[in-house]
Amino acid sequence: MEPMDVCIANVPFDGSDKSKVRPALVVKIKDNYVSVFKITSQYENKSEKIKRAYYPIKNWEIAGLNRISYVDTLQTYDIDKATIFKNRPIGKLTKEDVSGLYQFLQAKRS
Repeated sequence: MEPMDVCIANVPFDGSDKSKVRPALVVKIKDNYVSVFKITSQYENKSEKIKRAYYPIKNWEIAGLNRISYVDTLQTYDIDKATIFKNRPIGKLTKEDVSGLYQFLQAKRS
């Protein structure tokens, strides 16, 4: 497992102690945890503010996803490393999407 791998993880809901098993993008690997962004296919019914934080994955099939999906860049989530490493990644972002995500995040900070 390495950064920009797409994996399946149990990611918490914002402001709740509930969680959902879903695709996630590995951002950083630390000693005991892995930082991830959630990946979602839900876009159309989101507010404009939330849509502005969603990076559209251009090569979603290559990334191992079943449908058009978005990286939710609103927040990273720290998941126990042992839990994430139980399963193999389902895919990886292409170089095009890694570059696009980087540019998207840089523009968001400006």
